[in-house]
Amino acid sequence: MTTGEGGIITTNDKNVAEKARMIRSHGSKQRYLHEMLGFNLRMTDIAAAIGLAQLGKIGDFNKARINNAQYLTKSLKKIKGLILPHVDMRCGHVFHQYTVRIRGEISRDEVVSSLNREDIGTGIYYPLPIHKQPYYKELGYNDSLPVSENASKEVISLPAHPSLNKLDLDTISGKLCEIMD
Repeated sequence: MTTGEGGIITTNDKNVAEKARMIRSHGSKQRYLHEMLGFNLRMTDIAAAIGLAQLGKIGDFNKARINNAQYLTKSLKKIKGLILPHVDMRCGHVFHQYTVRIRGEISRDEVVSSLNREDIGTGIYYPLPIHKQPYYKELGYNDSLPVSENASKEVISLPAHPSLNKLDLDTISGKLCEIMD
């Protein structure tokens, strides 16, 4: 779903709601009295109207993403060197991202380049782990977190958005099979 700009937070916790309101409004409960670090993150009325209209469609969007993710999982499960998302049966997952890990003879970056050449979009979220970001280095963090560091070199998000059709999903899985075979 989109709002054009801005976002939506939902909570049933009054404290979380109050803190979110403060963060979006320069850290203020009262105008010009800043009690915490905050930002100007107030959504415009037009963006909110778009968000409300989109909210009415979120159930269908989520169902389509889940179906697309399930289709990709079935299509990709036999590829060696590809670790697929795991969903605990006690939980739900709407697959805002369908993120896999590339381990094996071909690197993640080679897979991304090959898919991009075929006009298949990919995403690499957090190519540099948070603890390695300049801001955290300035704060004195100098930890070695090998699991995070390895994951940042292996993860790739594949398209799973609601507007994909079966042909699109077959193209994505077929090309990935070709590349990693």
